[in-house]
Amino acid sequence: MKKLLAGLSCFLIILGLTACDSADKPSEAKLKIACNEVSCAIIEPGLSWIKQHGLNVELVMMDNNVNIIKSVNDGSVDAGVGVHSKFMESFNQQNNGKLVMVKPYPFTTGIGFYSERYKSLDTLPEQAKIAIMNDAMNMDRGLRMLQSAGLIELDKTKNDSYSLLDITKNPKQLEFIDMDQTQTVRSLQDVDGAVVFFTHMRNANKDFRSYIVRDKSANEFPMGLVVRQDNTEQPWANTLAEALRSESVRQGITKNFDGVFEYLD
Repeated sequence: MKKLLAGLSCFLIILGLTACDSADKPSEAKLKIACNEVSCAIIEPGLSWIKQHGLNVELVMMDNNVNIIKSVNDGSVDAGVGVHSKFMESFNQQNNGKLVMVKPYPFTTGIGFYSERYKSLDTLPEQAKIAIMNDAMNMDRGLRMLQSAGLIELDKTKNDSYSLLDITKNPKQLEFIDMDQTQTVRSLQDVDGAVVFFTHMRNANKDFRSYIVRDKSANEFPMGLVVRQDNTEQPWANTLAEALRSESVRQGITKNFDGVFEYLD
């Protein structure tokens, strides 16, 4: 019995030392980062940089941006990349979310009005069918762009969260079809025009510079690393955010996306 107790004591001591050793090496724990096809491609060139800075990460590809921030908010993953700050803030308001984008914000991307049938706004016919993003934040952004282009007018008594119901003047009697943001680019062959993110145009192997008009406020929609509020002070969160600004990621964005993303510094 004494030998058994002695052996057990030694085992517990070894186990305790092992636990302490593991606690001293949190970087060995695998961090999960949710991303879509585009944002995963952004991060991949920085994986070596991330590993050199002591982090072990796994990219979890998701099919849309809503699932990315939902998974961060519910703790299924540690961080997410692929959404802009206002999209995240809109999610927080509607879902009592606890998400934060880690500063400094690295880059942004734009949206444009595209058509595979017409080359200018003047040639756009009356009652043209226009695809637009159906989530509240990006619908607001798209409608503002179309108002700036002179296609519509919006309710002057409001200053945010515009929806299709807030269109007060529509001279061409445009017919708007709202859909998920990832679908607007696919709709181009079926509609007269569509509001599409540069990223989705690039991902569909289309020329994102072929827009008829583009938004003028892309800097108001920065993209970056999204985490839960209780993780904002974690060293790994700052390291991952820094990775998005690293030279390897910058070079990857320049090589693979050719102007789709614009750095904010």
